[in-house]
Amino acid sequence: MLPPGSGPGIAPSSSAGHVPVPLASPSGLGTAQIPGTGTGLGGAQDQDRSMAEADMELIRTKRALTTMAAAAALGGNGGGGTGGKNKYRKRSRATPPGKCHSCNIRETPEWRRGPDGARTLCNACGLHYAKLVRKREKALANGETPSIQRIDMEMLRASARAAD
Repeated sequence: MLPPGSGPGIAPSSSAGHVPVPLASPSGLGTAQIPGTGTGLGGAQDQDRSMAEADMELIRTKRALTTMAAAAALGGNGGGGTGGKNKYRKRSRATPPGKCHSCNIRETPEWRRGPDGARTLCNACGLHYAKLVRKREKALANGETPSIQRIDMEMLRASARAAD
């Protein structure tokens, strides 16, 4: 089934406020009309555009009023709000560890959990560690004896060297 406002010879409209453009004339000579070139329904497009702009202004106004009301409600009842416009509180970020416990690298896009705790492995070592943990848990779930008995830093380093 075709969406409303489209049909044979009409390009589907992907956003509101645009007038469908005929792809071909009824005679089939391929005279497509391009919006804004003076041909077609220029006045209707201007009216649609002004209606869309008015709708967006209404949305912005409502959003601003809602945000101010939420900030006043948080600030008025002592709910721990900072009194600012932002309705989300920022979490404090812990300082990154000095280096990865496995490969000793100092910079990484993300610090990951390892056998020594949270934020102790770089991204690559953390993903490798998680893969080993999943592999071990899968073997235990199937009733098999896992090839990896214990995953510690020494075993992780040896496994990473073997993978290279």
